[in-house]
Amino acid sequence: MTASAKLRISLLVVLVALVVLALWLANRTSGPSEVRIATGQKGGTFLPLGQTLAAGFASDVPGVDFSAIESPGGTASIEMLESGAAELALLSNHVHGASSLQLVTPLYEETLHVVVRRDAGIDSPLQLAGHEVSVGPAGSGTESIADAVLAHFGISADDFGRRNMALVHAVTALEEGRIDAAFIVGGMRTPAVDSLLSRDDMRLLSLGEPGRVGSALEGIRLDAPFFTVTAIPEHAYGRQPEAPIGTISVHALLVARSDIDEDLVFAITESLFSHKVELAAQERLLSHLSERYDEALSPYPLHPGADRYFRRDEPTFVQRYSDQISLAITVGALLWSAVTAFRAARRERQRSRIETHFESARRLARAATEAQTSAEMAEARAALVDARDRALRELEAEQLDANEGFVILQRWLDTAIEEIDRRADRGMLPA
Repeated sequence: MTASAKLRISLLVVLVALVVLALWLANRTSGPSEVRIATGQKGGTFLPLGQTLAAGFASDVPGVDFSAIESPGGTASIEMLESGAAELALLSNHVHGASSLQLVTPLYEETLHVVVRRDAGIDSPLQLAGHEVSVGPAGSGTESIADAVLAHFGISADDFGRRNMALVHAVTALEEGRIDAAFIVGGMRTPAVDSLLSRDDMRLLSLGEPGRVGSALEGIRLDAPFFTVTAIPEHAYGRQPEAPIGTISVHALLVARSDIDEDLVFAITESLFSHKVELAAQERLLSHLSERYDEALSPYPLHPGADRYFRRDEPTFVQRYSDQISLAITVGALLWSAVTAFRAARRERQRSRIETHFESARRLARAATEAQTSAEMAEARAALVDARDRALRELEAEQLDANEGFVILQRWLDTAIEEIDRRADRGMLPA
């Protein structure tokens, strides 16, 4: 192996090493080292769910610290995402955020529970007027649901005692009799609701007769398309309710900022679905987790990382177009064979032509050597010059290749012409 070849190989090895190092560094620095999940309030379902998800993600995604952080509600969670205070969030699908948010996956259905004190005399939604009612923290998803429901029944802000209370405070206020009703949104068997309904002085308020066409429930969806008509089954909370409770539900979503690294979101989505059974054992709400869902459930577009995970089993481009690719390869091979054959034939023709030029040049050189007079010598010289010029013209017409054979021919002709010129200068032949 020559020194130049060894140098080229060494440079190639160094280049490959640099590329590998650059890719490794890019992979290390492509995503955040900390991922915070905005969840919900104490006593609700989002906070413990977020803690479970954070622990699962941390075990599957090395080099990233995951944590669940408390949030007053959906609007506050969106603000946390937009300000950079969180990277992921648990939101209800009726809470609209900015275009900078993208869906990772729907998680489960969240149900509206309207818990009322039995002694308040509230037997229908219309009777909420004139009572003290907690509608959730200001700016929360619970508040927006409560407002939609109250507006549907014609209850304005002036018709009742509006209280914007965090969940834990609303529970305490109900127990102490300082409020008469509370809107609580969460998965079925929400801990706060479970605690309240374990008491004899609390019950659930139905918003309409479940299952009846044209009931008050269906009218709520006219202005809130992301709501779903549903029912809380009998004895979902132990002894309560004693009959199905008509209500509405929304869907809990896991969303991310759109600038979060695609590979990181892919890893998060993969972790979530790879451990679906284990997660459901910890959080039964996740037993409804499915890769197949109605896209209309989310007001946000799917994050590219999650989309790549959901499409992982789809055939690749090569698999989808294998027949076309095979045909293209076959046609390409035939074309390459034809081009190769053409080039070989062309080289053969050029070889034959250069050999013809050499044969002619040798014949003209012999004639010059055998010349007896200056006139014969001049004639031979002119023939050699013409042979040299003819070879150059054929080179320009690409009938000859500027290879080593052509160079030797030109040098040979130049030498023969120079020899004739030396003989003429010495006057070796008679006129």
